Parts: sequence; C-alpha cells; structure tokens
Amino acid sequence: MTAVIITGGLTFVVGLLILRPFSAKRGLLHVRAYNPDDDRRRELLRQLRDLDDDLAAGKLTQADHVRLRDPVEREAAAVLRRKSRLPAGGTPVAASGTRSGSATPGSPRPRAARGTRRWRGRTVTLLTLAGAAASVTLLLAGTVSSRHPGQTISGNQVPGASLAAGNPNGQASSSPASSSPASQKSPTAQQLAAVAAAEAQVKQNPKSVNAHLALADAYAAAGASQLAAVEYLAVTRLDPANAEANTNLALLAFEVGRAAQGKAMVDYVLAAHPDYPEALYVRGLINLVGLRQPKAAERDLDAYLAVAPFGSHRTAVVTLLALAESQDHR
Repeated sequence: MTAVIITGGLTFVVGLLILRPFSAKRGLLHVRAYNPDDDRRRELLRQLRDLDDDLAAGKLTQADHVRLRDPVEREAAAVLRRKSRLPAGGTPVAASGTRSGSATPGSPRPRAARGTRRWRGRTVTLLTLAGAAASVTLLLAGTVSSRHPGQTISGNQVPGASLAAGNPNGQASSSPASSSPASQKSPTAQQLAAVAAAEAQVKQNPKSVNAHLALADAYAAAGASQLAAVEYLAVTRLDPANAEANTNLALLAFEVGRAAQGKAMVDYVLAAHPDYPEALYVRGLINLVGLRQPKAAERDLDAYLAVAPFGSHRTAVVTLLALAESQDHR
C-alpha cells in the first residue's frame, strides 16, 4: 500500500516538473544580458579582500594598505555607479523558438499566437488533471483489492495471523526469516540493553553454556533470529545434548521452512527427555502446521498439557488442539 502511494505521488510530481516550462509567464523567459563590468567588479572586490587579508596577516603596513587600497576602491565605486545607471532586468526571449519576422514584445500579438497560448494552457491543465486522476486510480486500486490471509483492512500484514489460520503451504509466513524487514518491529531500548548485558557475560565466560543461552534468548527477543541461531549452535558445540538449544534450533528450522529438519532435531531431544514441555510444544506445532499431521500433533499437544498444565504455551496449545481436531474431522 505504501509503495502505491509513493508511486502515485512521484508520478504526479514528475508530471508537474515536465510541464513547468510551458507555464512561463506570457511564454517569455528572462535572459540576463552579459555585462563586462560584472567581471571587473568581482575582480576589484577580490583585490580588496586580498589587501585586507594581507594587512591582517602582517604582510602590509597600515600606510601601504591605505596607499594600495585607495585606487582600487575608487575604481570599484566607478564600476558600481555605471552598473546602477544600466536599465534593470534582462532581455525577454520567447520560451519557444521564434521565426524571423515574429512580433516584438511590445507589438500587438496575432490572433494565431493567442490561440496557440490558449491551447497550450488547456493542454497543461488537462495533463495535470490526468496525472492527478492516475494517482487517485492507483490509490483506489490498492484500497479496493482483495486482502490475503493475515492482512488488515488497510493491507498491512499482521505477524502470526497466517500461522493461527493454518497456512496451507505449511510454513509460518510471518516468521522472522520470511517476513520483510519493513514488517518487523525495531527492538526496544530494554531489549537492546538485555542483549548488551548478555554479550558482556559471554565475553567474560566464553565457555559458559548458560551465558550463551541467555544471549541467544536476548537475540531472539530482539528479533535477531540469525544471531540467536548462532548462539544456540555455540551451545551445542559445548553441550551437544542440550535440550533447550536443540529445541530452539528445531523451531528456527521450522520457521524458515525446513519442517522435516526441525522435526528430526526435536525428535532427538524428546528421545533423551520425553517429558520436556518445550520440545513437546515445538513438535506438535511442526506436525500440525509444517507437516500437516493433525493426529501426531494432538498427541504431542495433549502430552504438553499433561506435563505443563499451566505452561507458558497453554493458550497457544489449546488453539492448536482445536485447529488439529477440526482438520482431523475433515
């Protein structure tokens, strides 16, 4: 929608700039006549400035400065007096090329010339109105066009709406990796402060698993999913069986469209920790939205509610269960 508005505005402005030469007053342009005194005046003023600079720098005494400056001032005054006696303004020249024998500015203008000016004015007006109509048409086309799933009435994308509705492609279109940078929110000052503090902890304890996990969580909260993935990978280098890091990597793989890879990673976690709530939630999400397996998703989501009835994902799990049941009965 924003692109349509910008395109329409630029089209209108460019049209006005193209038509501006035709709107010159009475079709005439003022051309300033060349005056050789202008060059001399600039040269004299430059000499006066140079003499003042030499005096200030100590290159000239006060007496020498006065002696050299007086003739230059007198000549400059004479040039300025001649300039003031010249008629003001310049020479009027026709905006479009004139043929020999055309009327002078003071002579009566022929009827054909008046008709040409009248049609030129009408043409400029019609073209201006056409540009405005094109801009309005572009705006209306974007306003009345149909909306995609997850878009508001104004045409903006709502993060997470496609996932809640069940994207038929099996991918979360509002994920950090697939959404455009313009649709992502900028991190808050508090989130940036948390990232800075976590980075400082990692610098102090580069071998600490907890420090890398805290930094990864801070990156994820600030919307830097790629940096979060780097930190989770660093945790798996230090602790290959770390459940939290592997589960979050599985979720990130799902969000970038690699549902099967994410499923394999979370299966590895649940094989070692079958009651880990985060892994149960992630695998249920992948089974339902990524792999379109509602029955398998129901088992994982029910297991999540059994081990964490008041967990942080309870509301999302209830919604996903309802969605899985509706898909299972189709």
